[in-house]
Amino acid sequence: MNKITAPKRKYQDMRDAFFEELFQIASIDRDVILLMADQGAQTMKKFEEKIPDQLINVGIAEQNMISVAAGLALCGKKVFVHAIANFTTLRCYEQIKVDLSIMNLPVTIAGVGAGFTYGSDGPTHHANQDIAAMRAIPGIRILNASDIVSLSAFPHLAYQIPKLTYIRFDKGNYIALYNKNHNFLDGMYEVVKGTDTVIISTGIMVHQAVKIANQFKSKVGVIDIYQLKPLNEEKLHKLLSSYKKIVVLEEHLSYGGLATIVADMLADYSLNKGFLRIGLPDENIFIYGDRNYMHKQIGISYPQIIKKIDKFLKDK
Repeated sequence: MNKITAPKRKYQDMRDAFFEELFQIASIDRDVILLMADQGAQTMKKFEEKIPDQLINVGIAEQNMISVAAGLALCGKKVFVHAIANFTTLRCYEQIKVDLSIMNLPVTIAGVGAGFTYGSDGPTHHANQDIAAMRAIPGIRILNASDIVSLSAFPHLAYQIPKLTYIRFDKGNYIALYNKNHNFLDGMYEVVKGTDTVIISTGIMVHQAVKIANQFKSKVGVIDIYQLKPLNEEKLHKLLSSYKKIVVLEEHLSYGGLATIVADMLADYSLNKGFLRIGLPDENIFIYGDRNYMHKQIGISYPQIIKKIDKFLKDK
């Protein structure tokens, strides 16, 4: 397998893109099973109507869902599980470690609600620690979708190259950053080419990074790392060779998330470059509201990020 591209179908919602593509796969392969924890999507109805034997709703019992997935995988089934990102990762951490990782089972965990997708529901629903936690699971692959095109490719990647996988994504629609010919085995993509400083981001924050880069014109580039683990270090090293400074922008705790992934790589390769983290503070966030409101209160809104990067660019 040397290339995985997105399908030609078009979608208006990220969740529909993921589950419609998974439905297409499951319609051909009856060994594909989807487990859900009472968290539905419009496309789920196709599973219920056309392949009901391949859909199991375990109810609000995410930990049990992971154990059921392990049992099915041991029987040769190709299992995908779905719930809100926080609940299918942090709530199920021991089950993922013991039932899936230690047993080396190729189950795919699909978590909707990355970052502040469910901002108004409070800190219990904020997925801002999941990357840090899931990185510590041995042998796991972590994918983070920035648009519908990338997300529509991820079920195919997980199916065609089976291993324990965590896919996190948002809901709604975002401007396409990728075309249908992009090879999603690369793990990352230089969305905007710059000359001096690069913003490295992941997920929906890549759109904010592109908007910010445009403000600084050709001076600032943007790299989207959509496969956070395993990191394509060779490709990232090559992309960073033309930049003097690095900004990591994420809607996640700055320590343990993307900034730490990049900082580890810089240390391993002895790369001496200016480095700025822009992410969430090391505290529980008791703020309720939509994403824009929360970003402003926390200090990662568009004008606040512009100010931080502008200062960083001027510093020697």
